[in-house]
Amino acid sequence: MRLITYLIILSTVVSQSVDRQRSGTAIKTPSGEQFKYSRFVPGELWLDTDGKPIQAHGGGILVRDDTYYWYGEDRTPGQQTGVSCYSSKDLYNWKHEALALPHSALASDIRKRSFIERPKVIYNPHTKQYVMWMHLEQRGYHFAKAGIAVSDRPAGPFTFLTHMRPIQYEFEYENNDTDRQKELGGTYRDMNLFVDDDGLAYTFYASEDNASLYIVRLNDKFTGPETPAVENETWARVLVGEFREAPAPFKFKDRYYLITSGCTGWRPNAADYAVARDILGPWKSKGNPCIGPNAEITFRTQSTYALPVSDKPGCFIFMADRWTPRRLSDSRYVWLPFIIDSDGTFTIEWIDNWELSYFDRK
Repeated sequence: MRLITYLIILSTVVSQSVDRQRSGTAIKTPSGEQFKYSRFVPGELWLDTDGKPIQAHGGGILVRDDTYYWYGEDRTPGQQTGVSCYSSKDLYNWKHEALALPHSALASDIRKRSFIERPKVIYNPHTKQYVMWMHLEQRGYHFAKAGIAVSDRPAGPFTFLTHMRPIQYEFEYENNDTDRQKELGGTYRDMNLFVDDDGLAYTFYASEDNASLYIVRLNDKFTGPETPAVENETWARVLVGEFREAPAPFKFKDRYYLITSGCTGWRPNAADYAVARDILGPWKSKGNPCIGPNAEITFRTQSTYALPVSDKPGCFIFMADRWTPRRLSDSRYVWLPFIIDSDGTFTIEWIDNWELSYFDRK
């Protein structure tokens, strides 16, 4: 047993060492060793500027004042999941700013039983607040609510406001529905946020026990749904009955795009993207955009965000998670470039390593 344990530890150390050599360069600074990156290496260990593994799973990016802020699930072993915040000027190198929303900040009535998934943050220019939405869940996955928090600063601390299911919709739910959707509203699971060119904000999320996606316009403060909620005017059911999750919405010119994953738990599956002329639909599926090895399982990943590249119209970074279910803290990040073609279509191709200059060459 001792020999086996030693070999496992040695294998882990060697693996992490190889990851570091492939991904970044260690540099000495007055404050200690830091890591400097100059390219993306999808799926490899990614360290912050202090040399620690980045903990921002299921996350998204906010851009403010020429700075990128990356929010995601902090799965550091030994602590309950909170929301971490990292900052960067170049997208390669990330400084850990803070645990922007610790688990202890959740409302007292749900804190003990609940955990956080897929947090996203947007900025409200009217209230001058940073608004965080997340999927709040409990064991058994029947809680299925949105959590909302706000802060005056991008790195927090965020103050937890409330939890809810944004839309109450009569969908012939059974009285004994374990998700209590007739009573509480449609389930709120895998989610994202999107701010349109006109300043209106929306949340995209898997509802109806993941059977359909909901797109819901937010109120002026971005802290809840616009009311009164009117189907096909302030909110819509899309991809109805298709069981899609992990929504990653984005826009180019006059078209809206939505990358999603199938519902197969932790097991990867084929991505799909849909297109619409109006954000509330109708949406039309275009199929799997991925090409290359393991394209049929989205390169062993699941979508989480689509990041527009600054000053490069039509250029985006596909952000995805390669989950490690039994060791979520070691789940890896896969970022890949893609460009919208003149006909409005796009593909996401596997690249072993790449730089932002990829978009200049294309």
